[in-house]
Amino acid sequence: MEMEMEKKDKPTRLTVYLPENARTDLLRISKETGLSQSQLVVLATHSLIANHKEIGNAIFSDLLGLKL
Repeated sequence: MEMEMEKKDKPTRLTVYLPENARTDLLRISKETGLSQSQLVVLATHSLIANHKEIGNAIFSDLLGLKL
């Protein structure tokens, strides 16, 4: 059981392609906060997951122009 838990918690690599303006903003935020771009992406991902668990797909309504 302990071995299974370690596997689940081990970080895995994910390649993400960002629009240039998003990458520029991410770099700026990284410099302002002292956090690496990877750390910021991980934090944003955790936030997305927590928000999705809380309110579901409605979190995307503003971004996608949906009426939910």
